[in-house]
Amino acid sequence: MLHRVPIVARTRPIACQLQFSRFNSSIKDSVKKVAHDAKETLQEQTETFTQKAKEGAETIASQFKQEKNINSTVLQKYKDQLLKKAKELGVSNIDELREKYKDQIEKVRSELGAVDPLETIKKWEQEQEKDKSDGSVINVRSPRDKTAEKAPYKKLDDYIDVEKVKPLPRDQIELIWKTRFQNDPRSLHAVINNQQFEEITQNASEYPFFLLPLPKTNEKDEHKGYQLEFVQWSFVGANTIHCLFTSLAEYKLHGEFAKPHVVLSFHQDLKNDKDIVLMNGLNEKDGGLTTQEAQLLVLNLQRFYNGKDQKRLALVKDFNTGSENFSVEKLISEATTV
Repeated sequence: MLHRVPIVARTRPIACQLQFSRFNSSIKDSVKKVAHDAKETLQEQTETFTQKAKEGAETIASQFKQEKNINSTVLQKYKDQLLKKAKELGVSNIDELREKYKDQIEKVRSELGAVDPLETIKKWEQEQEKDKSDGSVINVRSPRDKTAEKAPYKKLDDYIDVEKVKPLPRDQIELIWKTRFQNDPRSLHAVINNQQFEEITQNASEYPFFLLPLPKTNEKDEHKGYQLEFVQWSFVGANTIHCLFTSLAEYKLHGEFAKPHVVLSFHQDLKNDKDIVLMNGLNEKDGGLTTQEAQLLVLNLQRFYNGKDQKRLALVKDFNTGSENFSVEKLISEATTV
């Protein structure tokens, strides 16, 4: 079952060869800060965010919740000792003791790497706002209906007869897969080598969340900064994996009910018989992305998750673990470097 939105449209290819083994789909405004207090908003969404991540690695939001819970546990455990220490130092309660040692606490926390990558992103977005001169805004859509039933996710058999294509050679299966989507200009599809895909899914299962920068231009094709897209992997079935791309602004505003711009489905039904994984995806009509922009997202997804470039993979890891090494500037640099 697709964890955020139903996939109801059929798809068609844009013939374009990518390094990822034929991702067929081909790259508006800079990022607009949506929440007045991003950190407070993210903390309010922690519980929901954690539930969505139960089959993957810890999310950034859950790390802060864990830190808060740990601090609370430690406080209760050592409350008597802290009160005793407070009296020795001439303060009346633990809050005053905490304030007295505020600088030292922050120093230790910094040394232990208790960094908030999303605070880094927030500051970067604020800097983008300062540089904004065209008065344009990001296309922030309304959330999906929270009361609507989730449609069953589509399996490979919903697109082709798996048993009938199994005896066919790989090139014929590729042709059938391509033909299946040729009438939809918003579609993306690919045939991927299984070994190559296993490297990607291994990293995706360990680091299921990430950000990808999307360069935006105005009507004069002038560069106007970057829009950050939130990446979320979802292992929905034995042979089906989803990858969703949602603008960070929309995700911070609507959480799990935000509408993805692009939804990818990876089907592993033929990985043992034919050593291939079939991918199809859809660039949502109201998502505000061009076919080229959707293609760039898919290409960079491969570049950051295939593990071939250690700098890129390190950024994925840093984002998921809350490392102080993560920065949006590094992210943009690696995403725009050939």
